[in-house]
Amino acid sequence: MAKQRDGVLDAMRGIGIVLMVLGHSGFGGTSFIYLFHMALFFMLSGYFFRPAEDAQGLGRFCLRRVVTLWLPFVLANTFFTLCNNLFLRLNILTDDPRILDLPGNQITGPVTLKDIVGRTVHWCVFDGGTQLGGALWFVQALFQISLAYALVEFVLRKAFRLGDTLPAQGFVSGVLLLVGWHCSQTGWNVWGLGIAASSYCLFYLGTLARRIGQPARKAGARVCLACLAFGVLLILLPFGSVGLAGNQYPHWLFLLVASAAGWVLVYELSHLAMLLPPLGRTLAALGRATMPIVILHFLSFKVVTWLGLLATGGEAYLLAAFPTLFTGGAWWLAYTAAGLLLPLAVYQPYRAVKQSILCRKKKS
Repeated sequence: MAKQRDGVLDAMRGIGIVLMVLGHSGFGGTSFIYLFHMALFFMLSGYFFRPAEDAQGLGRFCLRRVVTLWLPFVLANTFFTLCNNLFLRLNILTDDPRILDLPGNQITGPVTLKDIVGRTVHWCVFDGGTQLGGALWFVQALFQISLAYALVEFVLRKAFRLGDTLPAQGFVSGVLLLVGWHCSQTGWNVWGLGIAASSYCLFYLGTLARRIGQPARKAGARVCLACLAFGVLLILLPFGSVGLAGNQYPHWLFLLVASAAGWVLVYELSHLAMLLPPLGRTLAALGRATMPIVILHFLSFKVVTWLGLLATGGEAYLLAAFPTLFTGGAWWLAYTAAGLLLPLAVYQPYRAVKQSILCRKKKS
């Protein structure tokens, strides 16, 4: 029998993915969101971690991570590379140098078959990525962290015969956090290893959260805890933010406190959301579609920019503005809606087919 999914944890993913898209949409509260939103995903992954019992179990774990993380990273970036010339013709990408007048943008040239093959080789070893696949840095980091954590866990259990590995893993995560902090200060981040070193501790915090479990609380207590965590984050906000994509944060202690406060805030809000079934189901559905949203939300933003250009009469090359062109007013609402709903619409047919195949296999 298949395991029943935990709606609260799915809702936490859903809140996290909404925050991620909001953070890219031009939303005014982006600095607050960046205090904790990506740390939340690393912690959730740690929460779901199960140690391997033997070498075969470790091999199966690694294979699952290859299929669920490495393969989507490679396929998504390869897809965007294959579509590069088509996107140039559609102005989704541009070689017009005027785009450089917009901060954070770049010009893109056409690719050949040799370019596609060569770049795909780079994607296979996590060397770079495409502009439209920019959010996949997280997938790369999670792949590196989860494999490293599983290997360390296996060695601690088998070589050192430790019954409880949490203290030892805490020591390892602390050492790596200091290494990641040093990398942050020096700007070293080859193959994203600086990010992985900094974020290993977040994965560990997720395993600690699982050890604590899900304490039963009344709604009033959950509201109070959520408000307390929100207050802690507001206090931290003037001192900086967290940009894990570039391994940037004010201090290693700042990262830990902001991540823990963010977890408490989202955890309690998710429990409260489950008291309103329509909201809980919506967040859970978004939480189950995190990978397609991560992959497709930047491309989905182009629909809003295209409609905006039709309405305002802007020049075609501006469609390539990344990640968004229009700011102010309610544009962030339109970008967020597109970034969530369009990938979800693409994902639902795939999910329906997958469930149908699984049902047929069970019956046979």
